[in-house]
Amino acid sequence: MRQATDDIEGMLELVAADIVCFSNTTWRHARYPRQIVGKEALREALRQRHIKYELLETIVHRTLIDGDQASAHRTTTMRERGGGVSYTFDSVDFLRFRDGLITELTVLPDGSAYDVVVHFPH
Repeated sequence: MRQATDDIEGMLELVAADIVCFSNTTWRHARYPRQIVGKEALREALRQRHIKYELLETIVHRTLIDGDQASAHRTTTMRERGGGVSYTFDSVDFLRFRDGLITELTVLPDGSAYDVVVHFPH
């Protein structure tokens, strides 16, 4: 819900101070050039995403939880704010938790997500 309403501060309440996002192999075709480490870096990445894209819908199809780890398969539809073009793609997310907070997040979008992430702000 927080992601759907672009509640960045609300999303940050769910993550640990030392969160690590987007490993160097996360985006496959349009590789993200660096890890996002820490809440402040994540805040800026989310702010940049919010400037460029509007999240229209996320449907979670399945989740798997095993101890301090979870994975989710989801379909996301985003619209580019400038041109109004919408993109729909599937992804698998991997999360790790500590004390109820997210400490690691890796998102692996399907190949069709290339059109979305190629312009992801760096």
